[in-house]
Amino acid sequence: MAERIFTLDDLTGTRSVCGCLTCDLGAVFAHHLTALRTDYPGTVTTLGHRGASPGTTAVPHFLAVRLGDGLADVVVWEEMRPQQLTAWLPAADARARVPQLAARIPSLVRVRQALRAGTFTPSGAAGEALSTGGRYPSFRFLVEHWPTLKKEFTP
Repeated sequence: MAERIFTLDDLTGTRSVCGCLTCDLGAVFAHHLTALRTDYPGTVTTLGHRGASPGTTAVPHFLAVRLGDGLADVVVWEEMRPQQLTAWLPAADARARVPQLAARIPSLVRVRQALRAGTFTPSGAAGEALSTGGRYPSFRFLVEHWPTLKKEFTP
């Protein structure tokens, strides 16, 4: 699946809790995810300006937003209950990496930008997934392939 590139036009008519750019992007992204996910338990809930509720996990998602001729990586946070996290990310070792990597957003953005620019091409399954066009450098991709990416990426 190709990465969805969002534009400011996507925000037209968006209704979010507070109306700020972050919350509006979160509302647009939640709608996008809801349309994509099948057999996902519950609804997609973005966090906006609040923290995750007890017993849930805050999961960052990277949105590529076109601004003029360039792309900006914007982070939108989703709150997932345990069964949602398991449905979204079945591998237990990858789920265990979510909090650790969620705290490393700037590093992940650098990896994402290098992958997009073609200045970094990982080996193995990570490189194959990107080269076949089946994946793009989403947070999920980064979490799933972090052991390889961490070992091979040099900023």
